[in-house]
Amino acid sequence: MDVQQRLCNNLHRRAVCGLQRYAIPRNSRVFSGRCRAVSNLSGSSSKSAPTSSLTQHGLFQWSVPFILPIAAAAATAAYGGSIAFGTHIAWLRPVLVGSGPLLLHFILPFLDLHLGQQHPQPLAPTAKVSPADDLTARVVPTIVVIMHLTIMATAYATIATAPLQPLLLPLLAYSLATSASCTMAASHELVHSRNPVHLSAAALFLTLYWWYPYYRAHHQHHLHVCTPVDYTCAPKGLNIYSYFPPYITSSYAEAWQLAIQECYRAGKPRFSRHNTTLVALVAQALLAAVIYAIFGPVATAVHFTSNIVFLVYMATLDYILHYGLVRPLMAGNERRYTPITPHTSWNSLYAFENGIFFNVLYHSDHHLYGVKSYGYLRPPIDGPLVPFPINLLGILVLVPPLWRYVMDRRADEANAKHLEYLGNTAASATPTDSSPTGAAATAAAGLEAEAKESA
Repeated sequence: MDVQQRLCNNLHRRAVCGLQRYAIPRNSRVFSGRCRAVSNLSGSSSKSAPTSSLTQHGLFQWSVPFILPIAAAAATAAYGGSIAFGTHIAWLRPVLVGSGPLLLHFILPFLDLHLGQQHPQPLAPTAKVSPADDLTARVVPTIVVIMHLTIMATAYATIATAPLQPLLLPLLAYSLATSASCTMAASHELVHSRNPVHLSAAALFLTLYWWYPYYRAHHQHHLHVCTPVDYTCAPKGLNIYSYFPPYITSSYAEAWQLAIQECYRAGKPRFSRHNTTLVALVAQALLAAVIYAIFGPVATAVHFTSNIVFLVYMATLDYILHYGLVRPLMAGNERRYTPITPHTSWNSLYAFENGIFFNVLYHSDHHLYGVKSYGYLRPPIDGPLVPFPINLLGILVLVPPLWRYVMDRRADEANAKHLEYLGNTAASATPTDSSPTGAAATAAAGLEAEAKESA
């Protein structure tokens, strides 16, 4: 937990310091532009989208995040026979068992399309942001994580006791995976807290789903977003099939490297209980063994299947959120990249998907102020917007030519606005090495120099 708290503290300091780390004068356009970003992200409405109070309604915020876990619970009940179906509605059983993907990719996105993109109501000028580390600030994500883990255990017990139904089993695994993908948004919210209850819930969920590296490495993404060092940001033209393998392997490699560095600084051996990533890997294997011992091979197979689907969902979401967006090197400086702006993340103003993902799709504000809890996130006035709901775009990425046709032009426009926002159009002429090794070496050298200067 101490490591996670230090990472959060580091992010908080960077958010407070803003552009001072780039030695940019306070009266420059860049610095004043960052101040405008704070103002815009604090709740001003957009000229291009209507304003709605739906997403700020208490009932909406407290109910929508539970839609997918409740669907997983209904799928479990339908599979186990707890819900009776007459012969005339027997077709409803597979629909209910597969209700997770049906809701995630069809019903909720089409509800969002019907409502259209809408800005949330601005925060009141006198509104006080509750401390991000306060337990109540993220109580809903915590409940969602606990609820999903309970439903998952119930589902495995149902699979172990109910008659085997090979046609319904994949649907149940898929519904559990969709619930896990939305619970991941809750865990992501908890990872940005320093409260030990929040962090413990997130660590348990991520370890169970083979994604503990996210717990260790996610804050590095916030530091290096949209630079060649950040493997989670897909450059324009890279398809999802080429993105997925290095995304997974690099996540594990970075988590391992961070743990090794931590052991080195503490003077502890790398292969010991002090290596938190090693402990998590062992815990992943032990949890899988426990599932096998208690619930049997079929439930274990469902666990493996839902985990793999879950990882595909995570890769797809990260692929979309920064696709094609870049922070080029600053003009006249080969070591530092341009600052983060509202134009270095894709945003979505669709109500239901922001509800189930805890407003993480107001992604520009989240990257500008990572410690801000989800209830206070607001989208920028003129930030880049996805053309369709994220969960429809997740299907579109499977067809790379169509995906590029839809997104490449938009990415170019967002990158131009990023430079325009900074008043630094000369940076576009700065040469960068886009090869995997050259770009990473250049970026690593710059970041190392920054770390030495900060020290």
